[in-house]
Amino acid sequence: MQITISPHLQSTYKLIQCAFPKGIEPQSYLPLLALLSEEMSDRNLAEVVAYYSGKDYSVVLNDVYRVQSIDVPTSEAIDNLKERLLVCGYEQWVEEE
Repeated sequence: MQITISPHLQSTYKLIQCAFPKGIEPQSYLPLLALLSEEMSDRNLAEVVAYYSGKDYSVVLNDVYRVQSIDVPTSEAIDNLKERLLVCGYEQWVEEE
């Protein structure tokens, strides 16, 4: 499938695609938003996750705001997710951003 997302978001798309080849599982969704929001703007994060997941952009953006305020995932959930992303080049991705 041809990626038709902004060039500056392609590395993030590929990172998510590597970690979640069959789609983002519900239990990983909020920890993913929380972790990536530390490195990205809210709108860019919402754009790439909406594009990958097929969810509406405004829903994802509200979820990004939610994980930063009222529905913060546990540090254990975020750490578990980070382990999954490390295998897919998370450290290199952080250096790019």
